Formats: sequence, C-alpha cells, structure tokens
Amino acid sequence: MKAFNTTLRTLVLALGLTGGLVSFSSSAAQADRAPVVQQQACACFDVTVVGQGPAVILIPGVASSGEVWQSTVDLLKADYQLHIFTLAGFAGVKPLPMQSWGEGYLATQQQAILRYISEQQLDKPVVIGHSLGGYLALALAANAPETIAAAINVDGLPALGALFKQNSAQGNGQTSSTTSDNKPQQNRGGFDPMSMAKSMASNEQWQQRIVADMYRSDGATSGRVMGELMRADLRPQLGKIRVPVLTLGALQHGAPYSTPEQVQANYETQLANAPAEFHRFAFARDSKHFIMADAPDWLNQQIQQFLAKQQG
Repeated sequence: MKAFNTTLRTLVLALGLTGGLVSFSSSAAQADRAPVVQQQACACFDVTVVGQGPAVILIPGVASSGEVWQSTVDLLKADYQLHIFTLAGFAGVKPLPMQSWGEGYLATQQQAILRYISEQQLDKPVVIGHSLGGYLALALAANAPETIAAAINVDGLPALGALFKQNSAQGNGQTSSTTSDNKPQQNRGGFDPMSMAKSMASNEQWQQRIVADMYRSDGATSGRVMGELMRADLRPQLGKIRVPVLTLGALQHGAPYSTPEQVQANYETQLANAPAEFHRFAFARDSKHFIMADAPDWLNQQIQQFLAKQQG
C-alpha cells in the first residue's frame, strides 16, 4: 500500500505548489483554449456543448481539462448532447474567489451543476465524472436522484482520506516522503510533475497532457480541493442512491505495491453502502488512474453500453 500513500502525499504537495511553479504559463494557456460557453449564475466551470440527443455531463478531475474526454466525445456526439465541463481553477479556467466557496468547493460545485441542469432545462442528464468528477457524480446520484438519470464514476472514491488512513495503518505507519518511483524526495522544490503523471498514466502522450494541465491550473485551488477530498466522506450518503450508477476502477493505480485484488477490494469496501440494485462495478485491470489514457477503448465501451441501457 506504500505507493498509494506516497503518491497521494506527493499529489497534495504538488498541487499546493503548482501556483508558484507555473503561474508564468497560465495566461498563454488561456489564450490557446477554444471558445466555451461559461456558466452564468456562478463562474464555477466552463462548458463546451457538442452533439444532439439525450444530455450527458462530463466532469474531469483535479487540475484536469474537459479535453480528457475527447475520445468519449468523438464516440458519443452523434447520439448525445454532451456538456463537457472544466471546473474553476483548473487547466486555465479562472479560479473561484475562495471567499465565495461557502461550505466548500465540493458543495459549491454540486449546487452549481444542479443549477446548470435547471437553467439549461436538461431532462435528467447522465453525469459522468473522473476522479474528483467521479466523487461529484456519486454525490449527485445520492443527493439529487430526482434530477439526474444515472451516473458513471470513473476511478473516484467516496472517502479518499479514509482509504489513506487505512493504507497508512496497514503500512505500519510509514510516513517517509518518497516519489512514486521510490526515490527520496529531498525537498519541496524537488517535486517532479512528470513522476506524478507517470504514476497516474502509462501512456507517454497522456503524461505530457497531465503535466500541461497541472501547469495551467491554480495551485491554491488544487491544493485546497485535494484537502477537501481528503476530509470528505460520502459513504453514509451512498445508501440514498436511487438511480443506476456504474463505478469503473483502475486496478494498476497502486502498482507495484498493491495488487489488483487489493485495489478492487478497496473499491468494494468504499462503495459497500451503495444499494446493489442500483450500483455495479467494472474494473480495468491494466490501467492506472487515467483510464481514458491507458484503456480508452474499454472505457468507451463501458460508457456506451451503460448509456444504451438507460435509453432502453
């Protein structure tokens, strides 16, 4: 379990540092982004709308752009109206002023997404989210089942901090700071974004994309959101799920220190409160955290089949 602990520690550190490390590139990156439709009531995200048909909302994770969904968009745009989000503070989107976070970023985004659904008059969209987006998809399935039709959680967890504590205990409390390739991290200034990207995707082009999105993201937002995710615990609310939910897990996310069987068991334990009649799992055995990078065909097949069942 050491890889999970060290990777997560490094991620929290990294995202807290990115604002100081990469602020010089933010304005240029924003100029390169394609035009988007900005959500009006609250600048909580930028949205690009593509295609026609039943509505599907696609939400990326911390320090990620909506472009992570491009292969999924290409597959689905002929049959669905896709609302592709990039959340505030990430990948060149202007951060929310922290005094406007209210109960926190996670709660603010949940309310903003529900408001967007209402204002755009979307008829019970399916919500698909990766990582942080997966957490939000689970939260909406539990807390607003009357508003959405279904949800897909791509490698997100309802209680990240609880898993961190559990794995720390199983690792005999080891807390030495190392990077994901097991080399000591000498100091805060020695953080290597590429090492982090390699721990989350095996595909080299995607590693470059992940790093680029990190450099375009607001470090203060990323660090505080990771802190919220570490404190959040959605598990007691999962029993309220009343719409179909699919969780797609990446079984190489803890490699080489955790076996695929251990990673799968963690998912099943974390989501045990979700009613079996509404929730099911599928696992990408050879993928790290960014399943869209390491197993895109498998991911898109799972999404397409799930959406087809909702239409049937």
